[in-house]
Amino acid sequence: MSEKVKEQINYEALPLEELTEISRHDHQEDVRQYDKQQNALCLVMIGAICLVCGILFLILSSVREKNITTGIDPTCLPFFVSVGCFVASVVLLALGLTRFFIAFFKRKALKEEIIVVTRLKSSKMSSN
Repeated sequence: MSEKVKEQINYEALPLEELTEISRHDHQEDVRQYDKQQNALCLVMIGAICLVCGILFLILSSVREKNITTGIDPTCLPFFVSVGCFVASVVLLALGLTRFFIAFFKRKALKEEIIVVTRLKSSKMSSN
């Protein structure tokens, strides 16, 4: 939960103009965090594509004798490409998922704060 939401009592003392400014700032930050979530999901998708490419190149690096797969040749180019794709996929997936969940929890806290500020704004507007 956001620190501002925990300090809900301080919001009640603020004038309507400051509450409006806080609400505007929170909505802008919510949009930024949403964009970060979408960017992180792009990284996850690119990581998944690299994983599929790595699997395909690993299959291409297999050695066949008389149409029977006997193993993987670790000296051929497709094997090195598959290893590179696997490394890239692990990095991209880890980075993407980490950024996604950080932005997700920040948005969750911001939404709670927006609800509190909006309720206070509406009560102040109805009392005026």
